Amino acid sequence: MLARLACRQPWLLIGLVGLWVAISGLYGLDIQHRLTLNPGWDAPGSGSELAAAHMRDDMGRNETPIVLMFSPTPNGPRDVDNPDYRQAVDNALAPLYGNPNIGSLYTYYTTGNTALRSNDGSMTYAIINLKKGQDEGVAAFQTLRGSLASDRLHLGLGGELAVYVDVREQLDHDLRLAETVSFSLLAVLLVWVFRSGVAAVLPLIVGAVTIVSSIAGLKLATMFTDINVYAPNVVSMLGLGLAVDYSLFMVSRFREELAGGQAPEAALHTTMVTAGRTLMFSGVTVAASLLCLFLLPQRFFHNMGLAGGISVASAMLTTVLLLPTLLYLLGHRVNRLVPPFLALHSHDMSENGNWYRFSHFVMRHARKVLLGSLAILLVMGLPVKDMKVGPADSRSLPLTAESRQVQQTLESHFTTSEITPILVVIRSRGALTAPESLAALHRLSAEISALPGITRVTGLMDLDPSFGLADYQLLYQYPDQFPQAASALAEFSRGRSTLMYVHFKPDPTSPEARELVARIRALPAQPEFQEIHVGGFPAFHLDYLDTLSTHVPIVLSAIVGVIFVLLFLMLGSLLVPVKVVLTNLLSLSATFGALVWIIQEGHLSGLLGFTPQGALDGTILVLIFASAFGLSIDYEVFLLSRVKEMCDATKGDSLKSVSMGMQRSGPIITNAALLIGVVLGAFAMGEVVFIKAIGLGLLLSVLVDATLVRMLLVPATLRLLGWLNWWAPRPLMRVYQRLNLGEGETDFRDKH
Repeated sequence: MLARLACRQPWLLIGLVGLWVAISGLYGLDIQHRLTLNPGWDAPGSGSELAAAHMRDDMGRNETPIVLMFSPTPNGPRDVDNPDYRQAVDNALAPLYGNPNIGSLYTYYTTGNTALRSNDGSMTYAIINLKKGQDEGVAAFQTLRGSLASDRLHLGLGGELAVYVDVREQLDHDLRLAETVSFSLLAVLLVWVFRSGVAAVLPLIVGAVTIVSSIAGLKLATMFTDINVYAPNVVSMLGLGLAVDYSLFMVSRFREELAGGQAPEAALHTTMVTAGRTLMFSGVTVAASLLCLFLLPQRFFHNMGLAGGISVASAMLTTVLLLPTLLYLLGHRVNRLVPPFLALHSHDMSENGNWYRFSHFVMRHARKVLLGSLAILLVMGLPVKDMKVGPADSRSLPLTAESRQVQQTLESHFTTSEITPILVVIRSRGALTAPESLAALHRLSAEISALPGITRVTGLMDLDPSFGLADYQLLYQYPDQFPQAASALAEFSRGRSTLMYVHFKPDPTSPEARELVARIRALPAQPEFQEIHVGGFPAFHLDYLDTLSTHVPIVLSAIVGVIFVLLFLMLGSLLVPVKVVLTNLLSLSATFGALVWIIQEGHLSGLLGFTPQGALDGTILVLIFASAFGLSIDYEVFLLSRVKEMCDATKGDSLKSVSMGMQRSGPIITNAALLIGVVLGAFAMGEVVFIKAIGLGLLLSVLVDATLVRMLLVPATLRLLGWLNWWAPRPLMRVYQRLNLGEGETDFRDKH
């Protein structure tokens, strides 16, 4: 139907697509202003999420700490305790005291807290609690950054919000660079692959339309849900890669049919019912794999699944709607503009072709090839046993990023950092200042302080080390007579709710910090408390890992199950989908092993330009699994559909059908892997390690899949299984035949 529409109304379709691109381009221009900086990693209903919600809704404390680091300049004061140094700090902070976006501000001079003074006494930092507001505090942070100046001290901003702002700005730069580099390289490589300037332009047109459409779709989604700043990178990376892949298969099949003597209209029809149908199956498979991310509770994964689904749908629809129209209008002119240094030739589709002979060699030595390939994949996957899962932090940014420099200064020049405490949010059953409530708070504060690794607790029960319970009960019974009590109640409580800040020695990202959270949560319940929640970064990361361990197996099972069903519906085989799933799982283990070796352990970090992370972000692993599993199935679908086509044509000759399928699809799959590898490699060039790891992981997955799996494992296993490749129980075969979703050659000329 689409082929007929493209042939009968080509200019109408071109006009509609042009109008759509213009509207989508204008609509999506300001998408960056519609994205949230909040990545959405919080697990709904977890202790850390409830603590944050309680602080925001009940205590009015929706703030994020900003670190303002002061360090000496060549001509400025160099001793923090020098009056000139203090005067320079006060002058820099003076414009901030009238800022309505600042909830509170603490310095070494106002608190006397020596944790805010560097070990050598040359640096200090202020903690600025910035109100988040509707945009997660981005506008307030930029206003703050613009108001800071000092001619005597060097100023630097750090903290979680500063890191995220730097990440967003770096992502904008990386995205533009990756798109420019990938489009430039693709233009050159497509000319080399097609040996035709006209054919080479078509995938670039489809890719550009896909990205514009995807960005518009993503902006539309912001009207219904929060979309984070990482989503456009996923849209560009997957959308461009898949658009080029799908276009390559469609254009190659069209040119093959033209070379076989068919007229353009007949060639287009054959292309659509073969490559076009396979393409649709592939797109549904990849999209289904990504949409399984909605089974995870975090909004971040919902965003990634939605962004991936939008990009896949855009690539698929653009390829089957716009590309056939262009191919029909071009006809034989699709082979024009051959560079003088590249001779136009068609691939040898006979039994004398290189791929045919190579597949015969593989199948003659099927057992040896199978064992050798499995051994290589297992060796590549060995580093997985040393995999560590940890959170992303400022080390994901380049060394030149200000927020990363501030974090490095905190880690190297200060004994303890107090910007990421554990937060304990409590709601009492009775009045907070009642004697029994204060007694319970006093017990809880003492129990927390006694835990190993805790340096101090700040709250209502920690005003003076010499005070006992009776003193606190007296103070809070008459707060109007004791300014110290009134100040503490205003700072740490509201109504029946109160807050404790728990400071500790271990690194906030370490397992020891998460163990402290678990110990606090395990303390005996106080009957005087209605609610108690433990939050802060260490608690958030503990809840995040717990959520992944609970839900990821469900997601992986869903991805495997959905893809198994889709492959059966396409191929009518029971064993081939099983084999595909198993080989792809093995391929992914090799990819994760390589990521451990590179990203976690730091091999090649100098060449690739990043800091070894010491752990892999669990988010990266989930996204790579969902995306890579879908992409690897992509190539499997194109190869197996051609093998199945040849199997039907040869009446079940397994050896010949596999060899002919390899001969006809091998060069195209190899070129497709090369082209999508260029796109993924361009994104792996980015400076943010999070995106670099995703691009690198997907690139490794494509390379492993297109070489070891597709060239060796697939033909070897197809040969060993023989007729069992296409076997299915009779009831399932009836379902397959009734649905008739598989690809079959349709001769257009027989219908006319």
